[in-house]
Amino acid sequence: MSSPTILQTTLLTSHKGVDLHAATSLLVMKDRLEGGHLLEGLFRCEMHTYRGEQDGRSMARLLDIGRYFNPNKHHYGHFQMPVSGPSWLDESSTGNILNPEWPGSPEGTDLEPSAGDGGNLYDRLLGGATADGFTAVDVVSYPRGQEGPILSGVLWRLVIRGDTEASLEVGSKLAVASGRKEGLLVNPHMESWQAAAR
Repeated sequence: MSSPTILQTTLLTSHKGVDLHAATSLLVMKDRLEGGHLLEGLFRCEMHTYRGEQDGRSMARLLDIGRYFNPNKHHYGHFQMPVSGPSWLDESSTGNILNPEWPGSPEGTDLEPSAGDGGNLYDRLLGGATADGFTAVDVVSYPRGQEGPILSGVLWRLVIRGDTEASLEVGSKLAVASGRKEGLLVNPHMESWQAAAR
């Protein structure tokens, strides 16, 4: 018997101005971490996601509450992805591999359509399309054991000079703290994480 298909709804928000967290982290990573010389850019979104709407949750309510989105400082993207079986967040079934289809199809945003960017909302929230010769490595992290119907975390995009396979390894080492010269963005003792090269 197959599992029913339900919708994974995701809200991504990015800063309208300079994101000081990302800007500061970029400087530290380039200067102090192994592989940092290959890092060309670093972008960040806050992420809030849930499956289904059994308790009346909706994207409109998330946007209205004020806890997840501030229109004075954020742009937002609303995405949906049909899922069946275990959640994409289930580490036992996915390991640290981020589903390449995530976060799904765009359903809404406050960003105006822009010529020349390919219309890709996900990329627009993360600094734009990646130039030739570079790879985007996306890393999603969220606290282990987080309770509640809405899971919140951070989505980082590391723009790495090089091909896809090598960049995923470099990006993961730059993101996940595993030694004095490795990792700055994710504490694997306290956070779960998944990564994908795009």
